[in-house]
Amino acid sequence: MRQSAREKSEAELLVKQLNQVELVFARKVGENDHLFGSVTSAEIAQQLEQKGFNIDRRKLQLEEPLRQLASFTCPVKLHREVTAHIKVTVKAEGRRSLVT
Repeated sequence: MRQSAREKSEAELLVKQLNQVELVFARKVGENDHLFGSVTSAEIAQQLEQKGFNIDRRKLQLEEPLRQLASFTCPVKLHREVTAHIKVTVKAEGRRSLVT
C-alpha cells in the first residue's frame, strides 16, 4: 500500500512538470498540407527523453499516430489515478510557425 501511495505522489509531481511541456515536430508536407508520414508515440517518448523525462511510450495515450498539421493534447497515464497532458504541435518543415 505504501509503495502505491509513493508512486502516486511521484506521478503527481511529474504531472506538474509534464503539463508545462510542449513538443514540436516538423514534418514534410505535400499539396493541401498533406503530411508525409506521422508522429508516433515512440517519437514523442524520444523527444520527452531529450528533455529529461523518461516516459515509456506505452504510457502515451495516443489513439493513433498524429497525421495532420495541428496542435494536440496527448494524455500520459503516469499512474492508474494520475494522467498528465502534454502539448504536441505538428508543423510543416521549413515553414514559419503556424497561426495558433
